[in-house]
Amino acid sequence: MKSTFLNNAGLLILAIVFSAGLMFAFVELPRLLDNSLQNNLGFPQFDHGGGGDNALKTELFIQGLHLRLIGYASLILILVLIVVGYATRRSGWALAGAVGLFLPVFGQFAFSMFFLAGLGFLRVGWLPFLEVSSFDILEMGKVIYVPYWILNWILTLVNWNPQNFISWLFMGSGAFLFTWGVLLWFKSRYSGDKVATSWIYKISRHPQYLGWILWSYGFILYSPFEKSMKMSWSVPESLPWLLMTMTIVGICYLEELKMLKITQGKYQQYRESSPFLFPLPRWLNRGLSWPGRLVTGSKYPERRRQVFGIVTVYTALLMALSLFWMDLGKTSAASESGEENIQEVKEILAKLEQAGDNRREIYTLMDQISQAGKIGAESFLTLASHPNNHIREFAIAELGSKKVLEAEDLLISSLNDSIRRVRSAAILAVGQIQSIRAVDSLISMLVYPRQSNNSFHIYGALGDIGDPRAIPILATGLDGGERYNQTAALDAIMRIDPDEGLKYVYTELNDKNVEVRRHAVITCIKTGKPEVADALDALLEDEDFEVRFYARQGIKRLKK
Repeated sequence: MKSTFLNNAGLLILAIVFSAGLMFAFVELPRLLDNSLQNNLGFPQFDHGGGGDNALKTELFIQGLHLRLIGYASLILILVLIVVGYATRRSGWALAGAVGLFLPVFGQFAFSMFFLAGLGFLRVGWLPFLEVSSFDILEMGKVIYVPYWILNWILTLVNWNPQNFISWLFMGSGAFLFTWGVLLWFKSRYSGDKVATSWIYKISRHPQYLGWILWSYGFILYSPFEKSMKMSWSVPESLPWLLMTMTIVGICYLEELKMLKITQGKYQQYRESSPFLFPLPRWLNRGLSWPGRLVTGSKYPERRRQVFGIVTVYTALLMALSLFWMDLGKTSAASESGEENIQEVKEILAKLEQAGDNRREIYTLMDQISQAGKIGAESFLTLASHPNNHIREFAIAELGSKKVLEAEDLLISSLNDSIRRVRSAAILAVGQIQSIRAVDSLISMLVYPRQSNNSFHIYGALGDIGDPRAIPILATGLDGGERYNQTAALDAIMRIDPDEGLKYVYTELNDKNVEVRRHAVITCIKTGKPEVADALDALLEDEDFEVRFYARQGIKRLKK
């Protein structure tokens, strides 16, 4: 009795350690290895995200290191691993290919890999898809978010924002199932059984794979669903996750074919009594398995070719459903945005009065008002003077983003609001509507700062407005200080008068702050003027790798 207890305890500890170690390897080790590549080996850290400057940096980096060739070769290698794995029954090769498809985006939603540095190089395998400009193929996996949308809709009915809960629900249940499956697999091997059939194996023939699928699904829910800008290297997760999952489904079938041969019929009996991945009602299971029956002509695939056919058919169907949903969603959104449902807006306004200081709820309600057409814009004009400073802030931001010119006087007066967040929203808004009348107030806020203001936002607003009177005050923002302010002031000057601004760019090329020098190099390249190549040539001996790299690539680009 004591020996059995100790054996079970030991196997439990082993299962927990194995599961935790595997998850650690996919979450923490990439971050540690990435930091080591940068901090210990001096590997450069390149910028990330969308926007004109970062898109140009990415393009220069891709060209300079021939990443297109590497990316296409990497993708071909991954696909070869999967195909050869299926063809030769080497499920490990196919699994390696599946992980290869998914690993490049793992850092995006786990926040553990950085842009084009260290392990970020793994993303080059998706470059062929990012290069497709006419159609965003990486969005063709959005059907995978249907379970999340359903759960989210149900829980929001009780005024609960459940995204974090749903994410942890999937990750927690996935980790539990994976660990439980590993434990029972260890126990079956320890006892000499070739087929594990107890506990979790009665409701899933592949609990470890199911656990991994649920766990990884919970992780991708941390990422936003918006489309990523081309060349920003922010890879949408839906299609990679879908391809990985379907490849794993194929691996499960391959392993079952192997088990049928090893157990001489025992696994066939088990397969008839246990669901494939998770239990479903009989009517639903028959409906979902119908395409597979068309491929195989039977309940289960009996050959590798049939396994490959099942994976291909279901992947194509899910991608087609994603495409249908994307088109349907756009049509629906367009029709709803034109409606002016006065009663609905009144109900939302009533909820706003009860929101208090809950910024998340206020933002959600404001977003609903913004979709109500003209009546929504009129509501923001009223809400911009609301006693609740959070409501004022979001209303002013909406007026600016929608370029409501009738709000100009209100926005200018909001520049003197007592709340810093509200002032910042007003600063951005007057820039978005390009209010010439706001220029004097913005300059005054820089020259005679009566309150704490965000100079970065003021510089940006002055650049958006484009009034040459702002150039002298913007030039003072180039003299030391925070690099964000320096780069924002330089960008504003260049937007107002590119020819006048070039002399300031040349000065910033020699700034002591390396971030400012990098930004000045990119600004030079963006002008497209061949004469700036001489200024860049002087930076080829700069102490910073990125400055030298961008200067060298910029010279090649400009001389063409």
